[in-house]
Amino acid sequence: MLRYIKQLNILFFVMVSSLTLLTVACKKVQEIEYVYSAEEKIVVRTGHTEELSKKSVTLFGQIDSIADQKIISYGFIIKTIDQYAIERKEQEIEVGKNTVGPTIKYTYQPNEPFDLDLKYTYSLYVRTEKGYYRGEFNSFQIGGFLIDPVKMIKAKPGEEIVVQGDFKLIDQNYKFFSYFADAVSNASQSLEIPYTIAPDKKSIRFQVPKTNGLYHGQDISFSFKRREYPYGDFYYNIAQVKILGQLLPLVKTNFKPIEVMDILGLNLPDFRHPSSDFKIILGDLQIPFTSQLQFNQIENLKGNRFKFGYTNGVETVIFKEEILFYVPDLAKISIEQSFVHPGAKCIIQWPEFWDFQSGMYFDYTFGNLPVEPRQTGNESLIFEVGDLKEGSYSFQIKDRFYDISLPQKIVVKNFDWVSSDKTNAYEGDRITLYGNFSKGNIYSLQGSNNIYWDAVCDKDGEAYFTWFLSNFGSNKISIGYQNSAGVYSFSDKKLAINPMGITLESFAPSSGLPGSLIHVKGKSIKYAQKIRFGDYEIVPIPVSADEIMFTAPMMSSKGKFRISADAANKIYQSDSYFELL
Repeated sequence: MLRYIKQLNILFFVMVSSLTLLTVACKKVQEIEYVYSAEEKIVVRTGHTEELSKKSVTLFGQIDSIADQKIISYGFIIKTIDQYAIERKEQEIEVGKNTVGPTIKYTYQPNEPFDLDLKYTYSLYVRTEKGYYRGEFNSFQIGGFLIDPVKMIKAKPGEEIVVQGDFKLIDQNYKFFSYFADAVSNASQSLEIPYTIAPDKKSIRFQVPKTNGLYHGQDISFSFKRREYPYGDFYYNIAQVKILGQLLPLVKTNFKPIEVMDILGLNLPDFRHPSSDFKIILGDLQIPFTSQLQFNQIENLKGNRFKFGYTNGVETVIFKEEILFYVPDLAKISIEQSFVHPGAKCIIQWPEFWDFQSGMYFDYTFGNLPVEPRQTGNESLIFEVGDLKEGSYSFQIKDRFYDISLPQKIVVKNFDWVSSDKTNAYEGDRITLYGNFSKGNIYSLQGSNNIYWDAVCDKDGEAYFTWFLSNFGSNKISIGYQNSAGVYSFSDKKLAINPMGITLESFAPSSGLPGSLIHVKGKSIKYAQKIRFGDYEIVPIPVSADEIMFTAPMMSSKGKFRISADAANKIYQSDSYFELL
């Protein structure tokens, strides 16, 4: 069957060979070397021209389908046609052997300048190991009409372009097209666009198309196209435009440094086709284009207020809106203590602080000494005061974006106590101390037994504690506070207390049977550890601070017994006796 098909093709070739000579400039001439299936077919197209001058022209072509065939070579066939329609010998120019995309682009430079009296036709060819393929012939000619030298123009889509020249020959047979490469496939695309010729035919106006897919730095050519039988399409290049991208004004202006900002704009650079002249302006920096900005990843970005804009190689635009980094409201901050001691803890109430510092790496200082704040709640932080002299100091937060000093100064005072409200104290008495006591702090007390007890400060200048001789082991007490290192700092002077213990003033009834309930009254009597009744030791029941009660023991002996109480390492006796009946 294959041999039969080949014979038919050979016979057909002989029959039409003379006709082929007459139609060489017509559409798609293909020389088939063997019979192939539809799956193996290669489809090639001859494209437009750009940058036509007397000494060169850029030719375009496209391979739409390769069908898994190995390409041996590809290029363009160029031939000339004189004013008498006589075709001259074809010239085959090899462009390459390995294609990198569907679009073929080649700048042809003849040995001699293009002739004004000649038409030039060209066709893309592809030679494979299985066949030879040509696209249709298209044409170009110098002097079709006169325009000023074609220069590269940089413009945005939608902008109007004006080209000066002589356009008297333009009529309804001419179509106006823009040509550009697809950003993804790099395939050549065309789009017919409207144009306006001035009444004197001296200029043409048109707009850069607003079509999808155009990116910054992309080249678009604009050409008149006219079909002329049998020479295919003639192209007259009018202008070359390089697309300019632009950013859009900010939708959101407030950020945190750890946030990511999406960059919005029109005709922005495509990552497949990077452009070095499009820069994002952020503060004093010009940053190569990126679709997203993460502020804390931008080297040398400092401060928390930045101008924002862009430069595209032609214009520099700074938007009115600035980028602002979030700064917490410092008016909401409060300091719990009116003053603090060196080495003590300081508590700051700061709503939203922990959300603000999340993900950040701040340097914290107080009085120019480094500190490390810790969270003590959703809206508060605590830090240890350094070894500072007396004075007023600022709490500061710094990094490359922020330099915040709290408006409230924090006062540092050395600790010292001045006096107490009493020096004679019964067991359980509350003793108030006066001096440099800071509200909210816990102060430390120590006697001779090296046991530490707390004095509570609910009011600046005062602290209090409850006196028990057994707590301290002596009546000489040291007063101080514990610093952040766990070291106690005590005043040099000591508080001297005259321990009064308790008093046993009266009891009732004065007589009764065994099992009788006896009430005893006296100063701080509730702190008596036990009651002595004869040979019996009884644990009393407190009624109030100055009253206790106990039950007379069940004993057979009758008579009078002295009642005594043990407290503060001492035995206190009554002056009278209880008579057991």
